[in-house]
Amino acid sequence: MAPSPPVFHVIPGEPPVLLLVDSSRLYLIDEELEEALENGSVEALYETTNLRVEIGTPDLAMPSEPLAISLNIAQTCNLSCSYCYADEGRFGGSPRMMTPEVARKAIDRLLESDTTKPVSVGFIGGEPLLNRRVLHDSVGYARERAARLGRGISFGITTNGTLVGPEDIALFRSHPFAVTVSLDGSREVNDSLRRSKNVSSSFEATTERIRPLLENPGEARVAARSTITRHNMDVAAILTALTEIGFTEVGVSPLRTSPHPGLALTDTDWSAYLSAMRAAGNIEWRRVIHGGGFVFSNLAIALKQLHRGDCRTLPCSAASNYVSVNATGDYFTCHRTIDDARFFLGDSINGPSRGARNDFIRERHVDTQRPCRTCWARYLCGGGCHAEVLRSGRSGCDYIRGWLEYCISLYPHVLRARPDLVGEN
Repeated sequence: MAPSPPVFHVIPGEPPVLLLVDSSRLYLIDEELEEALENGSVEALYETTNLRVEIGTPDLAMPSEPLAISLNIAQTCNLSCSYCYADEGRFGGSPRMMTPEVARKAIDRLLESDTTKPVSVGFIGGEPLLNRRVLHDSVGYARERAARLGRGISFGITTNGTLVGPEDIALFRSHPFAVTVSLDGSREVNDSLRRSKNVSSSFEATTERIRPLLENPGEARVAARSTITRHNMDVAAILTALTEIGFTEVGVSPLRTSPHPGLALTDTDWSAYLSAMRAAGNIEWRRVIHGGGFVFSNLAIALKQLHRGDCRTLPCSAASNYVSVNATGDYFTCHRTIDDARFFLGDSINGPSRGARNDFIRERHVDTQRPCRTCWARYLCGGGCHAEVLRSGRSGCDYIRGWLEYCISLYPHVLRARPDLVGEN
C-alpha cells in the first residue's frame, strides 16, 4: 500500500509553526501541541483536523489563450557563459534572429484572446539586444495594438546588459518594463563564468551600461539575477556585490543542468547551498528589521507566497498562462524548453494547441508525481521546474524543503515586526 500524503507538517522554532498541507495555511502552536503531534497523539491529530480547510480538487481550467509570452528574438549571444543551458541561445541549432513579422503575429495572437485581462510580453535569447530593431518595433506595435483593443500590457527583458544603449534605456524608462540583468556577483566571480568573446570584462561592460537605468529607472523595475554554481555559493557575498552596484532587487538560482556537469550542483552540494541561503536570509532580516525594504528576492517572494497561502499544483505557469515563441514562431512551454520537441505546443500558423497545453499540465499535476505526492511541501513547491526535472531528476528536494522550513520559521517574526513587507499595514 502506498504511503498516505501528510496532512500537516510542524516546523520547530520559537514559536513552532504548523503547516496544513492541503491548504497552505500556517498556525502558531505551543510546545505542548508540537510535542503531542510529534508523538502521534490522536487528540492532537483531531485538533489539527478541526483546523483544516478543505480545498477540494484544484481547478486546472486554463484561459483559452495564454496571457503572457516570451519572444526569443535573438537565438544567439555575444557572451560565452560556461554554464549556459541554452547553448548561447541556439538550443543546439544554428543562430537565428526573429523577424518583425513573426514577432507581430505572436503579439496579435496574444492580444486577440477572448478576455480583457492584461497581458505581458517578454524578450529573451541568447541576448535579445542583438536584435534591437525587433525589440523596439515589437514594443511600439504591442502598445499601439493594446491601446486600440483596450488591453493592459507590460513588458520584460532578460539581458546580460553589456549591449544596453541610451535608446534602450529610454525605452525601458517609458514603459512598464521588468528588466532582469544577469550578473553573478563581483567582477572576479562574474567574469570567470560569464565570459566575453573578446576577452574584455563583461562585468565592467554591464555595470557601466546599466548604471544610468539603476540611477533613474523611470517606469522600469530593474533586478539582478545570479546563477549559483558549485564554485560560487557565497550568496551573501553576491548580494553585497550587486547592491553596491545599485541593484535594489537581487535573486539567485542554483545551476541544476549545464553542458559542463562540473559546474552544476550535485547531491553533495545542496546542504552547503542551503546553509549559504540561510546565512544570506539572516543578514537580510537583520537589515530590514530596522526599516529597509527587501533586496533578496528569493526570501521576499517566499514570505509573500506564505502570507497569501499560495497552494500550487504546478511549479509555474508554463503552458497554462505563459508560453514561449522561438525565432521562427513555433510555440513551446517556456523559455527553457525552446526547440525541444518534448515541449512543443504548436507552430507559427496555428499557435499553441489548447489540447497540447492541457495534456502537458495534467500529466504534471503535483499529486500525480513521485515522490511529490507524499511530500509535505508539494503545494508550496508545485513539483519543481518541468525542464530541470526531466533533465536532471529531483536532486535538490531536501534543499527545497529546508529553505521552505527556514522561511516558514521566519514568517511569524516578519509578521510581528514588519507586516508591511508581506502586504499588511
